[in-house]
Amino acid sequence: MNRKDIVSASMPRPLKARYFGLFWLMFCYTSAWCQLNLNFNSGNLNEVTWSGNTSHFKINTEGQLQLNAPAAGESSIFTKFKVPADSIQVDMYFKLQFAPSNDNYGKIYLFMDNTLEINSSGYYLRLGENGSNDAIQVWKLDNGTPTLMASGRMAGISADPADARITVKIYRNGLWLLSTDYAGGFLFEEDLVFSDPQMTLRDSMYFGIYCKYTSSRTDKFFYDDISYKTVEKDTVPPAVLKTEIISDSSIKLTFSEVPSEASVKNVSNYVLDNGGGSPQTITYSTSMPTMVLLNFAPQTIVSGRYYRLTVNGIKDKAGNDRRQDISFVFPVKPAAGDLIINELLTDPYTGGEDFVELYNHSQKFIKMDSLIVRNAQKNEEKMLLTDMVLYPGQYVAISKNTAFLASTYNTPDTARFLTATLPSLNVDGANISIISRHAGISTTIDSFEYDESMHFILIDETKGVSIERLKFSGLTNDPANWHSAATQVNYATPGYLNSNHTLPVTPGSDPNSLSPDRKIITPDGDGTDDFVLLNYKLEKAGYLATAKIFDSEGFPVLDLANNYLLGTEGALRWDGQDGEGNYAKMGPYIILTRLLHPDGDVKEFRNLVVVAQKF
Repeated sequence: MNRKDIVSASMPRPLKARYFGLFWLMFCYTSAWCQLNLNFNSGNLNEVTWSGNTSHFKINTEGQLQLNAPAAGESSIFTKFKVPADSIQVDMYFKLQFAPSNDNYGKIYLFMDNTLEINSSGYYLRLGENGSNDAIQVWKLDNGTPTLMASGRMAGISADPADARITVKIYRNGLWLLSTDYAGGFLFEEDLVFSDPQMTLRDSMYFGIYCKYTSSRTDKFFYDDISYKTVEKDTVPPAVLKTEIISDSSIKLTFSEVPSEASVKNVSNYVLDNGGGSPQTITYSTSMPTMVLLNFAPQTIVSGRYYRLTVNGIKDKAGNDRRQDISFVFPVKPAAGDLIINELLTDPYTGGEDFVELYNHSQKFIKMDSLIVRNAQKNEEKMLLTDMVLYPGQYVAISKNTAFLASTYNTPDTARFLTATLPSLNVDGANISIISRHAGISTTIDSFEYDESMHFILIDETKGVSIERLKFSGLTNDPANWHSAATQVNYATPGYLNSNHTLPVTPGSDPNSLSPDRKIITPDGDGTDDFVLLNYKLEKAGYLATAKIFDSEGFPVLDLANNYLLGTEGALRWDGQDGEGNYAKMGPYIILTRLLHPDGDVKEFRNLVVVAQKF
């Protein structure tokens, strides 16, 4: 997408404005001249009347006016326009697709009383000269005699390409203000100021473009978004566009426009909560006038806290100001143990990819960028390139195909994914490590010697089955701290709470339970009490559940579960149907559940549920 597309997309015009624009264009065609507004979107160079070397210019496919000369030389075109009666604002974009010199440069005639520079009076911008000091220059013509009035930033247009978006405000008292964005955007910085008390402008004058070029530059001049209008009163206050936490004691702010130097350097205009207060000092330079660095005492900003910075009283040159409350956190690189490997899949279903899940076990906000995932056995590693920040207690599943994970394992909306390429992971076992590397020093954040034997002993087929960590506080390389994911989650929980997570047991509480969430169900499909959940909580993973439902006379109605691998917490569901798919008759039903663990532990539960009917 080019700049014009971006500008057009961000500034839609209402329908009424379009009709007005059509009327105004028709007026311009029937009049000798009009107030100038050229964006070249129509692709038609002759929307206004041009004179000069018109065959040397064209409208390109990007919707820009472009030089298109047949050979080396000089070309110029002019069009007459109505000069606004009040103070004037001139906007435009230009690009010279080369580093300018005296052999290749341009002029933009802002105001000319005729089309011959040799005997004209008016003003023009010169774009380029020999050497590396190229700056946008404003020249005045007095009956063909040029006088340099002011220059913009030195070397501002010395690069290849030399381009800028400019705004020139010309006040009737002779004051000129030129602001530029040398990135071609709309974040303007004041570039030059001068005053010409003898300035006089006629009601109608000429706008023009002049290009001087060698044979290799005959199509390297571009112009766009040219407009003349009355200067509008500035009522928009400066706003903080970007907040960067540089360190534990400094914050960099970027403003939407150049603020007044006095207000931006006033420390009382910034207040940080959590005891931060106002900054001790402020670093500000007019060479980068939209940026300011707030300097606090060391360790004022701590990762793991939520902060609010209040910015109040920052004014622009028109005196506009506002209050802003900016919320932020301080993300840091992880230390060893801050991130832990929490789940791993090395034998995915066909069409899927391996995944590694990490959990933020710290109270810090962790930057995921530039972390390295390494398979030591294959001496292969991949770096994560992302702006993701992992908050305390958050999970993230890293995989090349995260969409497959989300659809295959029916993950909740809260699941968090990071799409990235991993080193190839051995199905039978390997070492997988998370490494932070800075200034040539590598720090292992967590390292896991996984093995296929860590899967549940009674699972024959492990394709598509992940192994989950049981306890955050348990050792990563303790085989007893890992278990296959449960059946109820389709054997994996990428990006969210493990099916086999184990929480500390509260003293005096029963670590094992299984009970229905309701005693009466009415399975009629009305969305109310249509099913019962047998919620369970177990102190360890690996139980196989067998659940059978009997009517009041002891006849079997349904095998609800048969060797169903449970996690440490979850639910079995009965929707009131029997083994033939019919709704069960009204009456009481007994649900007998037997849990068997490979270590020989057996648990049995008996629950009563009544099937009723609404009347």
